[in-house]
Amino acid sequence: MRISVPCFSLFDEYCRSRLSGPFHTFQGMPEAPQFVTLFIIFCHMLIDVMRIGITGVGIDVRNAEVLDIIKAVKASGNTYEMIYPELMELEIGTGKGIGTYQALPRPSGSGSERKGIEAEAVILRHIGIIRDYEQFSHRLSCVRAFELNGIRVMNSVESWLAASDKLATTMLLARHGLSVPKTISSEQMFSAYSAVKGFRHAVVKPLRSAMGFGVFRIDDPDVGMHIFSYLTNVSKPIYTQEFLEKRHGGDYRIIVVGGNAIGAEFRKAKTWKSNIAQGAVPKAARLNDELRELAIKSTEVLGLEYAGIDIAETKAGYFVLEANPTIAWRGFIRVTHVNPARHIVRHLLGLARR
Repeated sequence: MRISVPCFSLFDEYCRSRLSGPFHTFQGMPEAPQFVTLFIIFCHMLIDVMRIGITGVGIDVRNAEVLDIIKAVKASGNTYEMIYPELMELEIGTGKGIGTYQALPRPSGSGSERKGIEAEAVILRHIGIIRDYEQFSHRLSCVRAFELNGIRVMNSVESWLAASDKLATTMLLARHGLSVPKTISSEQMFSAYSAVKGFRHAVVKPLRSAMGFGVFRIDDPDVGMHIFSYLTNVSKPIYTQEFLEKRHGGDYRIIVVGGNAIGAEFRKAKTWKSNIAQGAVPKAARLNDELRELAIKSTEVLGLEYAGIDIAETKAGYFVLEANPTIAWRGFIRVTHVNPARHIVRHLLGLARR
């Protein structure tokens, strides 16, 4: 247990959140029994306070989803700590375990200071901007160090890595019998050319991307050949999928936490892309049994504790497009009135306290 503020102040804040007033307001008043009950609940809560780590991008960057998670951690009576993998340092010695630290800028602005990371459970979202493989590998190892130290990381590094890679995701889903678009992946431009020719209409995606950026449609293989030539010259694989004609002009984003589908949105596209970041409009969607089962099964196959699963409906049925281990949920909250952060924090606490 770690308590970072005096008990008096923490309890006063707790009373304000529950009774809309400081604790001294209730002394000797009719609300006293409620006050005593709150005090007992608070004492039990205080005994089991946990420090939740949240991995983020850049020391000064906190997006809306991270802020939602911070609020959810506070509302649960626990504390949080931001973790920046690009600032992390590992100290390893035989029989000493793995020390986890980060070099944080001093408040004065002069240099940085080394601080031990005290998180007792970690929510893995981002690991920062990646420029080469060794940097990527190092940051994954930094987060993996928490797991090796017996600290629960959610999602696990292994599942986060698989779901962050479109090819790995598609292979795992297909291997377990889930419907995915026809896919050809290769580093050979003539292979991609043949794929587009066979599909007639195709979509080419980076293996690691988000919000629809860098994803493009190709209807003419000869036009695509110019793009394939460039990708080959910069040593990029070419991940090509058959373009799907989506019913109702959009697709579904279903958020699953702890094996439960907590809600769904239908993203009505303005173009052929259904990403909110690309202008799609979210609408509340009612889950049928098939959609629910497909979304939950997808997270199970990938080993994810929470994710956003994108599913398209076509004349041939439902297809899983992608799994998102780092979810953006502004549009989802707006139309479903469900905040995933609360469910994520609650589920992590349950896992960490087992």
